[in-house]
Amino acid sequence: MIVILHKDNKVVNVFDYNSKEEIQAGSRNLFEVFFDIGKRYENTLIVWCHDDLKDYINESEFNNIFHHKLIMASFNTKDSYYIGKRIGYVESSPFINVNKKVTYPTWLMSSCIGGVNSDVLSSYNKNDYKSETFSYVLNSIAKRGMNNGLFCYSSPKLLINNKIAPKPFKPSKYVLFRFIKAHYKSRWTFLTFFNCLVYEKRLLVLPFLRSFFTSRKDYKPNFEDLKIVTSKSISTINSIDVIIPTIGRKQYLYDVLKDLANQTVVPKNVIIVEQNPDKGSKSKLDYLQNQSWPFLIKHTFINKTGACNARNMALQQIESDWIFMADDDIRFEKNILENALKEMASYGLKAATLSCMRKEDKIIEKPTLQWNTFGSGCSIISKSIAEQIRFDIAFENGFGEDGDYGMQIRNLGEDIGYISKCSLLHLKAPLGGFRTEVIQPWQDDEIQPKPSPTIMLFNLKNQTKKQILGYKTILFIKFFNRQKNKKMFSYFVNMRKRWKKSMYWANKLKNSDS
Repeated sequence: MIVILHKDNKVVNVFDYNSKEEIQAGSRNLFEVFFDIGKRYENTLIVWCHDDLKDYINESEFNNIFHHKLIMASFNTKDSYYIGKRIGYVESSPFINVNKKVTYPTWLMSSCIGGVNSDVLSSYNKNDYKSETFSYVLNSIAKRGMNNGLFCYSSPKLLINNKIAPKPFKPSKYVLFRFIKAHYKSRWTFLTFFNCLVYEKRLLVLPFLRSFFTSRKDYKPNFEDLKIVTSKSISTINSIDVIIPTIGRKQYLYDVLKDLANQTVVPKNVIIVEQNPDKGSKSKLDYLQNQSWPFLIKHTFINKTGACNARNMALQQIESDWIFMADDDIRFEKNILENALKEMASYGLKAATLSCMRKEDKIIEKPTLQWNTFGSGCSIISKSIAEQIRFDIAFENGFGEDGDYGMQIRNLGEDIGYISKCSLLHLKAPLGGFRTEVIQPWQDDEIQPKPSPTIMLFNLKNQTKKQILGYKTILFIKFFNRQKNKKMFSYFVNMRKRWKKSMYWANKLKNSDS
């Protein structure tokens, strides 16, 4: 491990942390030294640290934090990140609403303290960053890397005392617009300018215009040659349970059970929660009893619909180390569970979403990535996670419950991977014959909420204020072309009323006791 101490964007000292031997840097330019050390040393963890924090480096945790090569982590002791909160106008992902109390997935990097493997750094072109600050370089490396297999985190355990701030910091408006122009499509600079004007009453003309001198760089780092082996102790293949909520899909569910029976890693339990709202109705899944299965089937029949409730009931019955959350209308190869568990073990992941594609979808295989959402019908999680959280019933019969469950996983300090090479076929089966229309409490309101109150609830629970406002702008623009009212002013007035109504119902759901 090589440590680069810096202050005021200049190198103070470079040394080998284990031997304490000083390394001749040849320059005080932090950017130059960072890339130079990365080039000189193969497969070496390079750590940067502000000189004021050198006595608080928590070296005992570094093996746990950087447990495989494709990890970049930092911790920001300041109130603001180098890329300011206005980035929320652009990005709706969970990666910018950082929970600093736990290890949290984010590309927002800090120069306070952090680290990256030299082999990762060697995958980037130094010439792309010649005129940039060190902090800009760190954020750009993480932003580009995350889309190509680099796992990036905010890690409070990098420091023994992580509450010390070297000095206050105010994000630059110019840096924000340049960063957006370089890493996103050009339209986002216009939208950011518009949002600042509308929501902040700030006319950021100069930062906006200066961004036109920045070109977008589509450079993609290639990490294919880096072998990923975690040092974490993660059980490769122990027992696995499967949970399946189902309603009116007898034949489709049968096919899922046959695929599970043929797995190279056979589940220990398959937990089925069958729903039928008709009073006095009984289960139609006769094959659960009159056929032999290589796993124990735990079958619960209820006269109540709702995937959140059904999944929570199933999760209360789990016994195994791993849980496969499955839909009742998917098909998959016989080695899907084995391959997925092995991939998760390689990366030290306790949660992963598998690719779930329809027949007509084009399958594009990517490296395993940090994922920005969660699939409640195509994911594997560890028992240690499942025992701590549950699906929020406030989302029942709406949208957003799986995304919210994913946010709960991240706020535990765990990450979610996406494994594209483990692919499920989603048949998108037609609705079951006895599925009934759900009556929502806002259904008869004169002013109908927009967006759906459950979508608004997800935003209120999990996104920053700037992200919510950015979503509002995009919603208003996109929906304008989908409805008959083409009078701009009356449309805007009506949409504001619908937005407020959505906020009203979302807060009622949020505060409900259900």
